[in-house]
Amino acid sequence: MLVAVVLALEPVGSCLLPASHGALAYAGALDLLRRVSPALASDLHDRPGLKPLTVGPVVGPVARAEGHSLRLSQSEVYRWRLTGLTRSVSEALLRLSPSLGGVRLGDAVFTVVGAAARPGAEPEAGRADYEKLLGRWGGQAAPQSVTLQFVTPTTFRAGRGEQPFPLPGLVWGSLLRRWNTCSETPLEGAPELLEVGVVLGNWRGETRRVELGRSRTVGFVGKFTYRVTAGGPDTCRVLSVLADFAFYAGVGWQTAQGMGQTRRIG
Repeated sequence: MLVAVVLALEPVGSCLLPASHGALAYAGALDLLRRVSPALASDLHDRPGLKPLTVGPVVGPVARAEGHSLRLSQSEVYRWRLTGLTRSVSEALLRLSPSLGGVRLGDAVFTVVGAAARPGAEPEAGRADYEKLLGRWGGQAAPQSVTLQFVTPTTFRAGRGEQPFPLPGLVWGSLLRRWNTCSETPLEGAPELLEVGVVLGNWRGETRRVELGRSRTVGFVGKFTYRVTAGGPDTCRVLSVLADFAFYAGVGWQTAQGMGQTRRIG
């Protein structure tokens, strides 16, 4: 089960929110989930490695920059996107509502004034399941190329450092690991298909620095097109399935702290 929930947030008063606030957003998300399921929140906090939860940044009207922070206005409504990659996390996210109270992200305190989980109410929301994503491309020909928009800075762990460029093996390998970890329907044979059959075509992007609590990193944003060169229809199908999955899963490192938000645009 896959869910993308968008919460509408209203600042309690004029406040400052760090421009890079991934660690604060993750802590706020766990606090909300703790009110729904304390055991789940504890499991997510203690779980090493990949977490079946993504936490986006708070976005909304253009905010005035003050140093490395943004000044948020009490009169505006902001959006905060959370996604679940397993049934337990997705069901907990669907229980989030204004009745649970507000949320604090550092010094910024918000009232939750709405929650949307369907694209009809909010374009960044959604509900699906792994079988549905597989079925979409089971009865129609998948395109030979796919374009991804990396909305928030994205990077990949490489030893003790990071690789801030979306090489095909890193992007599709990241999505495949998330799928096979969180789904009960693994994509058999996909590693071999993706390893030799996908190349990076046109792209336009740039790097951006991100603060991660006590550390910092560099990630990339932009639009990148990937083309299938070998493997035929099977590789095209896997690529399209994973591209659709990226809407929920994100790509790369620290997706629970706002990084790697990704959308298929072609």
